[in-house]
Amino acid sequence: MPAKPLSLSEMAARWYLHMREPYNPAEYKAFKQWLAEDPRHAAEYDSITRAMHQLNSTESLASLADAAEQHTFLTQETRRKARQRRVGQVFAIFLFSVMGMLFYHQYQDWQAAPVMQMAAQNPVGQIALKTLDDGTRVALSARSKMEVTYYRHQRHVLLKEGEAVFEVTKDPQRPFVVETDTATITVLGTRFAVNRLDGLVRISVDHGRVKVEPKQLRPSVQDAPVESRIITNDQVLEVYPNHATVLVNRPASDAFAFLDGRLVFDRASVGEIATTVSRYRLKPVETQGKQLRNISADINIQDIEQFLRGLPNIAPVSVKETAQYTLIDSQQN
Repeated sequence: MPAKPLSLSEMAARWYLHMREPYNPAEYKAFKQWLAEDPRHAAEYDSITRAMHQLNSTESLASLADAAEQHTFLTQETRRKARQRRVGQVFAIFLFSVMGMLFYHQYQDWQAAPVMQMAAQNPVGQIALKTLDDGTRVALSARSKMEVTYYRHQRHVLLKEGEAVFEVTKDPQRPFVVETDTATITVLGTRFAVNRLDGLVRISVDHGRVKVEPKQLRPSVQDAPVESRIITNDQVLEVYPNHATVLVNRPASDAFAFLDGRLVFDRASVGEIATTVSRYRLKPVETQGKQLRNISADINIQDIEQFLRGLPNIAPVSVKETAQYTLIDSQQN
């Protein structure tokens, strides 16, 4: 197998080595002839010679060493800066995350800070009409309590006792929420009434739409999800402590009758009657015995005493007076 011909660089390197050996006239003549054969030969030889002079020069070697050190330094700097960039990127992400969390918590605190608070408590027999900061009007029935707190993102009313009618000013950015012990009622703009009775909360809508969400008093993982209900014009919904909801067939207008000085009972229990009339008399009314139902009546608030005296004529009960309270007794003799 024939030998592979030498490249131009290899030939120039060989001639450089031969020219470093003791003088040989024949070899020197052949070298001169090789240089004359092609201008590229001389150029390549000059390049080899300059490179070898640099390697043989102390200054050149120092420069090369410096260059190598510089290359190493630049390589290390490049790697260090790349690491710094990566660390900087991670730090920036971490910083933005922390700032985002701080901003979120500050925003939450800002939203949770009340912009208006008030409490109202009506004595027995009095009805109060109130206009809130946003123009919402509230009629608070006798012997009723509520706490109103306005936030930047929500308007909240806690009805602690009794009954109230709300005529809500529309504000889509701040839903109006009424909360009781067993239900949360959310509305954007409507007129509705909420009545806390013994064993249930009754929501009556005059016009508009409200969302009613029963509360789970003692939620557990076994509890089924509680479904909300939407009620609208002239509908009445009752919510019970076991978070059951019942849409009842009765006029919603009955809930607003107290504003006209009337109390309307539609198939009411003696417990509902006792709770309602107790709002308008100093001596409370209590019950004993069976919770009789299906008592209907439409009376003037000023005629409550007459109504109680005549109650045994429309239901199998007796009415007894004690020093502390009036007793509706439905026990069977």
